[in-house]
Amino acid sequence: GYVPKDEQCPVCSEILLEPVTMPCSHSVCLHCFKRTVEFTSLCCPLCRLRVSSWARKQSREKSLVNIELWEIVRKSYPQRCKRRMEQRDCETCGEGMLF
Repeated sequence: GYVPKDEQCPVCSEILLEPVTMPCSHSVCLHCFKRTVEFTSLCCPLCRLRVSSWARKQSREKSLVNIELWEIVRKSYPQRCKRRMEQRDCETCGEGMLF
């Protein structure tokens, strides 16, 4: 089904799963953040803003995920979130934190 742009990840084009909203106000899934932002020298994949110090600080404070946006997405798409979380758990088995 249709997903509003602000609830869709620009990297994987899926609903935002555990969204990370960067200082430039772009949001991506936590998984996509780890996958892409890590490999782009900690820059936003959309506008290339450097987010390295912000990402380290958020990571230390365990506050990378935008809780408010995550709640909205979870309420709007409970089944899709559940399904994607289960799939993602299979993909990331044994994967450690990148920070």
